[in-house]
Amino acid sequence: MGTWLRTLASAPAGRAARRTPRPAGGSPAAPHWSGATRTAFRFGFVYAGLYCLTTPQIYLALRGGGMGRLQEAADSWAKLWEIRPVRNRVSVRVLGRELGDRFDGGDDPHTWAGQLCWLAGAAAATPLWSVLDRHRTHYTALDRWFRLAVRFCLAAQMFSYGAAKAVPLQFQLPPSKLVEPLGDLSPMGLLWAQTGFSKPYQMLLGCAEIAGGLLLVAPRTATAGALLSAAEMSQVFLLNMTFDVPVKVHSFHLLLLSLLLLAPEAPRLAGALLTSRPLPPSAPPDLFRSRPMNRISTALQLGAGLWLLGAQLRNDWSFWRNYGGGREKPELYGVWDVTDFSVDGERNPLSAAGGRRWRRVVVDSADAVAVQRTDDSLDPCTAVIDMDARTIALTSTADPGWRAALAFRRPADDRLTLEGEAGGHRLRLHLRRRELGTFPLVGRGFHWVQDNSYLR
Repeated sequence: MGTWLRTLASAPAGRAARRTPRPAGGSPAAPHWSGATRTAFRFGFVYAGLYCLTTPQIYLALRGGGMGRLQEAADSWAKLWEIRPVRNRVSVRVLGRELGDRFDGGDDPHTWAGQLCWLAGAAAATPLWSVLDRHRTHYTALDRWFRLAVRFCLAAQMFSYGAAKAVPLQFQLPPSKLVEPLGDLSPMGLLWAQTGFSKPYQMLLGCAEIAGGLLLVAPRTATAGALLSAAEMSQVFLLNMTFDVPVKVHSFHLLLLSLLLLAPEAPRLAGALLTSRPLPPSAPPDLFRSRPMNRISTALQLGAGLWLLGAQLRNDWSFWRNYGGGREKPELYGVWDVTDFSVDGERNPLSAAGGRRWRRVVVDSADAVAVQRTDDSLDPCTAVIDMDARTIALTSTADPGWRAALAFRRPADDRLTLEGEAGGHRLRLHLRRRELGTFPLVGRGFHWVQDNSYLR
């Protein structure tokens, strides 16, 4: 891939052929690519093609994103290209570990073994293709269609990630994060919390990614779209590397796809930045010889791109309204401090739950509750809150065997009493709601004029 980028950037034969005017009364001169350029093209075509074809994130994005059956279809697509015996052998030999279950983020042994397989496949296919097609002097027509496919694969991913931020859906800051010690956060959790804190920042990031995708789907603005996408993917890859987000492989490949699209324009871009010489105009290569067909093709590309963006925004908006930050907050939403705690009739026992008595109960949503212990650890739980029956059922996500069935009363709007069975013990708790505005992160707000830095 890197070799292809360098050779395409340094060899203007293909570009010169596209810009060479047709001689009067004759045919345009046939382009001629160097041997290194043809070899690099074959390798890049096979490897990038395999990656785009077999990556479930790209497959799902090209279908407009979404959950439910579409997510199941993406999982089935991933299994279709799994070649598990081969991947497992590669994983054992190279990574020294057996394959586990695949997860959607990537960076697992399943993904790394797959990339090694595709690299080996491209390395094996390139010399074979070179021998069988040794008399061909260029791949101009194939390159145009290949770049069209790469543009849409990249644009679909920009729409997917951009829509998830513009809604905003990807990053959240639930109340439980406000009471969790900073040192207990993982690097990825810290990144998610700081981005989720500022919705305008998150939404602007999403709009920038959407803009990159929109520029990519139009042939005349594809170079600008690739340039914007490369800048965005560079930032995403850097964040993934420095905050240990398990999407390093995928973000790196999206960056490579952006650079691949920019490679033919590399001399012009370098000239624009490093010299003051006037630059010749760059016309996007046409897919067809007929001007009406090219206009139809452009219209179809724009229509397909707008459909992809619309479907992604619609799916993410629906998910945000039904399951994310846009759904109605439950009546018990917020942070509840424990003021009195009894276990099996004993009040405030030091040995409660192995010395980890309850300190807070945090209601993040109608189906997510976190129990914070006196050692500041958080036990996230799935919850079923029945406001009519006045009951709360909890199941620990870390230990599904731990369950709690509690009845509650509300003597006042900021007071709560819980009583019932939890982990085989009888509990009784009195709690007081803490106003979220008392947390500096929430209550500080924005100030144009400040008397001091307020660095805390």
